[in-house]
Amino acid sequence: MGPILLIAVAAGAASALLAAGVAAGSLLAVPLFYLAPLPVMIAGIAFAPLAALLSLVVSGAGLALVFGGPFLLAYLLGLGGPAFGLSYAAMLARPDPAARDGLVWFPVGGLVLLGAGFSTLAVTVALFSMAGDYDSYHAAIIAAFEALVAAQGLPDGGPSPGVDPAVFGSLIARILPGMAAVLSLAAQLVCLYLAGRAALLSGRLRRPWPHLSALRLPPVTSLALAIAIGLSMAGAMVGLAASAAASTLVFAYALAGFAVVHAVTFGHGARFLILGLLWVTTFALGWPVLAMAVLGFVDGMLDFRARMPAGRGPPAANDR
Repeated sequence: MGPILLIAVAAGAASALLAAGVAAGSLLAVPLFYLAPLPVMIAGIAFAPLAALLSLVVSGAGLALVFGGPFLLAYLLGLGGPAFGLSYAAMLARPDPAARDGLVWFPVGGLVLLGAGFSTLAVTVALFSMAGDYDSYHAAIIAAFEALVAAQGLPDGGPSPGVDPAVFGSLIARILPGMAAVLSLAAQLVCLYLAGRAALLSGRLRRPWPHLSALRLPPVTSLALAIAIGLSMAGAMVGLAASAAASTLVFAYALAGFAVVHAVTFGHGARFLILGLLWVTTFALGWPVLAMAVLGFVDGMLDFRARMPAGRGPPAANDR
C-alpha cells in the first residue's frame, strides 16, 4: 500500500499543478492544462486503478483548497474523472479461452466512445453552469467576444471591418460547445496514448499493445449520432449539448476512417507517402477530417478491412 500511496500523491500533485497553471492566464498554460489527465492515467495504467483513484482524491483536494468548488467540479468532470475512467476501462478484460492469453481486453473503439461521453458531459455541465437558458448564454458569448475585440484593439467590425461583432459572436456561440467537446476528447485520447506508451516502455503495461488500425466503433454509434444530430436542431440549451455529442461522435468516426486508411495501406510500397500526405493535408486544411468521418461511417456498415485479401492488413488486435 505504501508505494501505491506515494505514486498517488506524486501523480495527484502533478495533475493538480498542470491544471492550476491555467489560472495564471498564460498561453503556455493551456496545453499543460490539457495534459493534466496524464499523471492520473499513468498511475492507473502502469500501476493500479487504486493509484489513479487516490491521485484523483489528492489532486481534487488540493484544487478545492486553493481554488474552491467550481474549479474542483470543472477538474473532476473535464480532466480527473475522465482520466480515472479511461485508465480503468483500458485495463478491463474478460476471460475468453479462444483469445490470445485467454483474455479479451476493453476495445479501443469503446475507449473512444467513453471519452466522447465524458467530453459531452463536461461541456453540458459547463453550459448549464454558465447560463440557465439559451438567451443568457448567447448574450454572454457575444459580450465576451466584443470584450476580446476591444481588448485586442481590433477595428470596430472585429476580424473583418464592416461586419458586426455580434454576428461573429452568434456564430461562436453556436459552434463553441462542439469545438470544446472535440478538443477535450482529443486531449483525453492523446493523454491515454502517452500513458499507455509510458507503461509499455517501462514494462508495466499488462495488456498487449492494441493495433490502432483495427479501431472499430460499435454499430449503435450510428444510431447515437443520428439522435444527437436530430436533437442539435432543436435549438436552446438542449440543442447545444446535443451538438457537443454529435461533434464528438463525428470525430470518433474520423478516427475510425484514419484507421481504415492505415489498415488498407499496410504492406503497400507507397504507404508512408500516402499516410504522410493525408496527415499533413488534414492538419493544414482541416476538412479531410470530415472525409475521414464519412469513410469511418461507411466502413462501419461495409467493413472494408474484413474484405481485404488474406495477408493484407495488420494482425488482429487482442482488444475486442
